[in-house]
Amino acid sequence: MKYLLDTNIISYLLQKNSSIQSKLKALIDEDDCELYISAVTYYELKRGLIASKATTKLHALQVILHSYFEVVLMDFDMYERSAQIYADLKNTGKLIEDDDIFIGATTIENDAVLITNNEQYLGRIKDLRYEVWA
Repeated sequence: MKYLLDTNIISYLLQKNSSIQSKLKALIDEDDCELYISAVTYYELKRGLIASKATTKLHALQVILHSYFEVVLMDFDMYERSAQIYADLKNTGKLIEDDDIFIGATTIENDAVLITNNEQYLGRIKDLRYEVWA
């Protein structure tokens, strides 16, 4: 099974949240588990850590990424899906941030399950499979 972790989940890992660490360990122990983050998540994390000069967490991020995750770059199909998601949400009056749309589209196009703590916004995306980790 493919899982894509949202920015907030990686942030919890960097904060050493024991509940998130336990859940992630259980996933890693599964035989067919593939773990990813989107390039958008990488950007969101990196910009925040650099801006706050959090060098210890920057190092921890690199260790976590190189040990467990593959970063998924966006391609043309993901941008196409993002545009459709945007239009659908705008037409229903429930628009969300572009970063969340890109993460949702990346998840859908990679036939993955998004692990997030942001159901309020990401739950608005049609066809998005997700799990809420709190």
